[in-house]
Amino acid sequence: MKKLFRISGMIFGGVILSLVILITVGGIWLSWELHPWMPAGQTIVLGNWKFDDYEFQVWQRKNQDVFEPFADGLFVRQGTNQWQAFCFDIEDDYSPKIELQKENKKIIIICRGEQRATFDMSAQMFQRGRNPLESFSPGGIGENVEPPGKWWLR
Repeated sequence: MKKLFRISGMIFGGVILSLVILITVGGIWLSWELHPWMPAGQTIVLGNWKFDDYEFQVWQRKNQDVFEPFADGLFVRQGTNQWQAFCFDIEDDYSPKIELQKENKKIIIICRGEQRATFDMSAQMFQRGRNPLESFSPGGIGENVEPPGKWWLR
């Protein structure tokens, strides 16, 4: 009987140790993703691209909201014209992998393999998501804003 209690005590101890390790690893991962030490308003550049005579930059800004801590913004400029800013995502992840792909005259913004927005170079129209009702003209969000500037979600 004593052997049985010793074995169940070892199993219980192993389960507790596993839970402590799991909670610790989860806490470290969550802390990294939310970046609580990063002050609100701080920005990082996620990438620069050039297609035809357009320049594109993607920046991420730390928000004050704990549960949606980051906003991703697209900056677009044709030639030497002023920059235009568009917020295309509010998210939880710090520094996600962003790709821009050209399809004809449209630039597709992809985050973690999912299309987040498009920019039509011929019409100079930005569209967040796949919904055409979420389209904005170049001046709709931020105009004459030097990256990373002060941009916001409308």
